[in-house]
Amino acid sequence: MTSPRGGDTLRLTIYADGAATARAAGAGVVVIDTRRQVIALANQPLPVMTNNEAEYAGLLLALGTALHLGATEVEIRLDSEVVVGQMNGLCAVNSPKLKPLHSQACEQARRLARVGYHHIPRRQNALADALAAEAAAGRVWTSGNPPLPKG
Repeated sequence: MTSPRGGDTLRLTIYADGAATARAAGAGVVVIDTRRQVIALANQPLPVMTNNEAEYAGLLLALGTALHLGATEVEIRLDSEVVVGQMNGLCAVNSPKLKPLHSQACEQARRLARVGYHHIPRRQNALADALAAEAAAGRVWTSGNPPLPKG
């Protein structure tokens, strides 16, 4: 498992989540390598938005982190049935607020050789959920040289 910059495939699993409150929102991701080691953590404070918008922000942070780390194949695990269903083409994207976020996610995903989206129970996404909640509270955590959000 080395970076594609060296010509090999880099496969990652990323747990992603978004959190929204009445006052703020946040996104969080946990990046796992093929040895099941956490190689990066990141979160991002967000302005007030809906929970589904925050879930998409978590997905965008996951995809951006994967690209930054040089991944070629990524499995993204989310606890949002809406986002997973829309990204897998099983559900329509009807919300005018979600359409541009879905388009951005699809655009980033096309830069990877393979991306899978999998729904998981919230209890299996506890660390990404905690990172998203921390970001919503204004506390930013990063490790493993993830991309810094622009914003």
